Amino acid sequence: MKTSSFFATILGLCISFLSIAQDYPTDYLSPAFHADRRAAVKKQLSDKGVGIFFAGQTRQRSNDTEFQYAQNKNFYYLTGLNEPNAVLLLFKQPVSLLGKTGTEFIFIQNRDPFKELWTGKILGVDGFREKSKMENIFINDQFKANILPMADIDSVFSLFRTEGIIQKFKGKEDALTRMASTVDSLLNSSNKPLAARSTLAIMRNLRGIKTAEEITLIKKAASISVLGHNDVMRAIKPGMKEFQAQAIMEYHFKNNGSEYPGYASINGTAENACVLHYVTNLKTVKNGDLLLSDCAAEYHGYTADVTRTVPANGKFTEAQKALYEIVLAAQDAGIAASQAGAPMANVDAAARAVVNAGLIKLGIAKNDIEARTYFPHGTSHHLGLDVHDLGPRILQPGVVITVEPGIYIPAGSKCDKKWWDIGIRIEDDILITEKGPENLSAGSPRSVADIEKMAKQKGIF
Repeated sequence: MKTSSFFATILGLCISFLSIAQDYPTDYLSPAFHADRRAAVKKQLSDKGVGIFFAGQTRQRSNDTEFQYAQNKNFYYLTGLNEPNAVLLLFKQPVSLLGKTGTEFIFIQNRDPFKELWTGKILGVDGFREKSKMENIFINDQFKANILPMADIDSVFSLFRTEGIIQKFKGKEDALTRMASTVDSLLNSSNKPLAARSTLAIMRNLRGIKTAEEITLIKKAASISVLGHNDVMRAIKPGMKEFQAQAIMEYHFKNNGSEYPGYASINGTAENACVLHYVTNLKTVKNGDLLLSDCAAEYHGYTADVTRTVPANGKFTEAQKALYEIVLAAQDAGIAASQAGAPMANVDAAARAVVNAGLIKLGIAKNDIEARTYFPHGTSHHLGLDVHDLGPRILQPGVVITVEPGIYIPAGSKCDKKWWDIGIRIEDDILITEKGPENLSAGSPRSVADIEKMAKQKGIF
């Protein structure tokens, strides 16, 4: 073969490889991220402790069909593996298992051509080694009681009992349940403590402070969510169904690379807007209704959480506007309170003070206690791998939270009927930085004037 021909062949193979690689997303968390997170966990273990992290369970939907698989978030955080029937072992000091020495070992499902015919390719040992760069990888059939050096272990750091893994169904026990049952039997027979609370504290401290890689994914999820909310503002009109708003929203999620909604989409009008987690989304939208849409995209495991409340006919009534302005002012106060070094409770206190004062001024509530019935939920929660994520009570740079005050006045409330069946929530995703709070979902209008302006624009539907 001539030299020029040889290099042409090599170049062709490289181009072919790159084209295949570009067929799928490449902006997932890196192997180095997961390795760093495992290292951080191992530092928190006792010298003779073992951290045991199980994959999420498969869930039966009906008969012989299952829900789309969702990985246990702690397990994904530490491994990047999105397959079931796996367990990760972490040690602070090197140990020997199955002829290999190290501080981390993972047991995963084996390749199975028949199963892959139905549900897609399984990574197997070689595939996961290439993906994760981990070394000590075994098939889950090799996970047995005698491989764990219980005599040398003083405590087990795991949450498997609270995760409900041990569910024995006659004739249907899977590899995950078998491995969890093995650990449970070892704990009971060896009388070793289960440091579940310590495990939760470790994961809360780690997952609460997002790295730059994680923040990039949350920002992406938020930007996709904004596209959906903005188009619903343009498209919503009387006569539509609530589920059509949901469809418009989730079209933008999927069209922009989101694998799933971050949670069940909430799209409620009138009395349904006063139901905090209303997900039926079946009612016909009426002229004069407000639509409360609490919907967000999940991107590569990380979710946003965004809520907007908009008039179906493009114009707020005076009563709706009065309540909306209170909620918006409360949210502004909550965002301003979202400062590094401050207790997270300050966010709720700042927002709630504005809502309480506003409701009392309008004569809807007589005092703070009564006002709380119209704002019954907290103002903030952590955001990340879970929509209600793990995180510290003191805000720090790298923490992401929601700020979501609301007012909900169902029919029959002890106030003037003109307020009945008005439900309003405004929610944005806030990154805590040294320079102050950064609104990751600010691309979706919040003010009355800006919402009404966007409502006049033409959407894609």
